Order: sequence, then structure tokens, then C-alpha cells
Amino acid sequence: MTTLFFLFGLFNFFIIYGSLFYIMNLQLTIKRLILCLVVNTFVTVLAAIYPQSLWLSMVVSVVLIGGLFFLFSRQQMVFFHLLFIHLCSILAEYTALFLVYTFHLSLVTHIGLIVVQIAAIVVVYKKFLTHYEHRIILSKSSQLVLLLVAVSTSIVFYVLVFLPAEKDDIQISATNLVILLFYFVIMISLTRIVLHTMVKDQDINEKLIEQQQFTQYMKSLEQVNRDMQIFRHDHANILLSLRGYIENEDVTGLRKYFEEQIIKAEQRTLFKNQLFSQLDRLQIIELKGLISTKLLLADESSIPISVEVPDVIEDISMNRLHLSRVLGILLDNAIEASTALDSPQINLAFLSVNNQVVIVIENRLSDSEMNIQQIFAEWYSTKGEDRGMGLSSARKILSVYPNITWNTRIENQWFIHEIMIGGRDPNAGYHM
Repeated sequence: MTTLFFLFGLFNFFIIYGSLFYIMNLQLTIKRLILCLVVNTFVTVLAAIYPQSLWLSMVVSVVLIGGLFFLFSRQQMVFFHLLFIHLCSILAEYTALFLVYTFHLSLVTHIGLIVVQIAAIVVVYKKFLTHYEHRIILSKSSQLVLLLVAVSTSIVFYVLVFLPAEKDDIQISATNLVILLFYFVIMISLTRIVLHTMVKDQDINEKLIEQQQFTQYMKSLEQVNRDMQIFRHDHANILLSLRGYIENEDVTGLRKYFEEQIIKAEQRTLFKNQLFSQLDRLQIIELKGLISTKLLLADESSIPISVEVPDVIEDISMNRLHLSRVLGILLDNAIEASTALDSPQINLAFLSVNNQVVIVIENRLSDSEMNIQQIFAEWYSTKGEDRGMGLSSARKILSVYPNITWNTRIENQWFIHEIMIGGRDPNAGYHM
């Protein structure tokens, strides 16, 4: 009996752990393998000690395996993935068991049926996740609802499948299994309909946001144009104001008047015009609207900001709303951090390098001893309570893109973000 439990535990190890590594795109290392073996051995021993209380080993398995893979990935959805795999394993096992009892099949056939069913379900599930992960970023409340649905479904599965099976009432278990299969298909269909509806709703929201950003960009351009018109209107008066110094050959007074009066009065207008001329090379209207808004916000706070777009950039292999969110978070953080400095400076660059778009955002720091790992933790903030979701949210958004690398470092009192977007991501054109 004990040997059977350990063989089952080893079989379960390859199914559960292998599926999680595959679904979550995690790299298998020696350290992770050892930790997984330790947890699996503990769960198997627990199942062997309490064979009449399978629910106990299942609960412990979900908690320990879920916690372990959360440490590996820092993704809360790992618990949902794990419960889904458990449910699929139950369905596959008892579907195979029903076929074995009905057609008197061998143990090898029984195992083969389980493996084939789980492998097919996991592959389809992975494709389902890949299709939607770039299009929808679930809120914490949505993730919690999904987790509660999975937990409640697991409880129903246990009551209708495990309890009759433990009493050797395989006929009742098979009947309930048919009901659960039907229920399982209905739940998947409803989930797909809900997700499809969410995509459509978010499509509409994205169009509204794009329109707002375009409107904001046009307002920013209008403001710059008005400032330039005022500058041109005053151009003749400015030249006339220099006449007295020229006639008196007062070069020193002319230099002082030019530097203290004319340059100070008009340099902001000329500077903003130069910044917006850089944005002409960025052919993505959503980003233009966002960046122009942040430029004016920084200008209102008297924070010097430079923008560099040396080459024309027509497209970026990433969902534009996702990129707008990330850049909005990073620019807001840079502006807020700069308000407390005596000599602030923010630099923003869009560079085209080897078929990659490299976005660089850097701002001066007052504290070079900042812990980079700590600031990416959820709820951590140096700005007070109820803050600290910005960088963790940005990392969560970028983490779903395999073609993106994000490097953050502190160098010579500069806080630097580098986002490298390479290749053509298959989901880049999708809208949320």
C-alpha cells in the first residue's frame, strides 16, 4: 500500500509540477527541482499516513505547492493554475477509471489515458492563457473571484467524486463524473464568453483613452503654438529694445539685458517648441498625448526635462495602452521624485537599435542608497501610506511580454530605467 502511494506520488509529481513549469514558463533549476521533490515527498507521506482523509493531503498540496511556485514566479494566479490542474487531474483520473472498469483495460492503459487527457488539457489551457494574457490584466479582485470559483469547484468535485469513490461506489462516482464533466464544459464556455466580453469592453475604453490622449496632445500643441505666436509678435519689440544699447555701444549692458531679460522670458517657449519638435519623430499618437501631458506637468513644476527621439519610430511591438500605463507610472515617479531636489533633471529617450526600440527614462536622485529590489515590492513607498503600487504594477504589465527586457539601476545619483522592446510580439496589435 505504501509503495503504491509513493508510485502515485511520483506520477503526481510529473503531472502537477511539470504542468506548472510549462504553463508559467518557469526555468527548471537544480534548486527548484530539489524543493519540489521535498514538498512532493511530504505530501505523499501525508497521504500514506492518512489514506482515509484524502482531502487533507489535497489541501496541504495546494497550499505548499502554490506557495512554492509563488516564490518562484511572484504571480498570484499560480494558485488558480494549480487548482485548475488538480481539477483536470481528477477528471482525467476518474474518466480513465470509468473506462477501465467498463472495458476491463490494463493498468498501463489506465495511466496512458490519464497522461494523454492531462497533456491535451494543459496544452489547450496554455494556448488559452497566451491568447488572453496580453489583452487582459486582471485586477486583484478579479483574481480573487476566479480563485474562489476554483476553490468552490474543487469542494464540489471532492463531494461528488472522491466521497463515493472512497466508499467503492464507482457507479455513483461515474454518474457524478458525467455531471461534473458537463459542468466543467459549461464553466469553461461561460468563462470564455466573459473574457471575450471584457476584451470588447476594454476595446471601447481604450478607444476613449486614445481619443483623450489625442485631444490632450492637440491642446498641448495649441499652447505651444500660442506661445510661439506671442514670441513672434514680440520679436519686433524685442529688437527695438536692443536699439538703445547698440546706439550707445554698451556691449556689457546689452549682454546683461539679453541674458537677464530676453533669454529668461523666452527660453521656456523655445525649449517647449524644441521638445515638441522631437515628438514629431514618434509616430505613435497615444504616446505623444501622454508624453506631452507629462512635459507640461514637469514644466509647471519648473523641472527641466529633455526628450530625444533621433530616429522616426512608427510602431512598437507592444500593446500601446500597456506601454502608456508603464511610461505614465515611470514619468509620474520621476516628476514626483524631482520636486524635492534643488537641481532636478529628467531625461527621456526613444532609441531605435538593431530592430529594437529602447526607451530610457532617468531622473536625478537625492538618495543613491535606495534599495532597488525593495521599491518593486507591492505597497512599498517612500511617499507615505496607501502608495507603492506603481512600479510593481509596471513590472506586472511588462512581465507578460517575452520580447521585453526591463533594466533598472542607480548610477552616479541617477535613477535609470531601460526598457528594451525587441522583435515582433504576436500579441502586440491586440487591444485590451
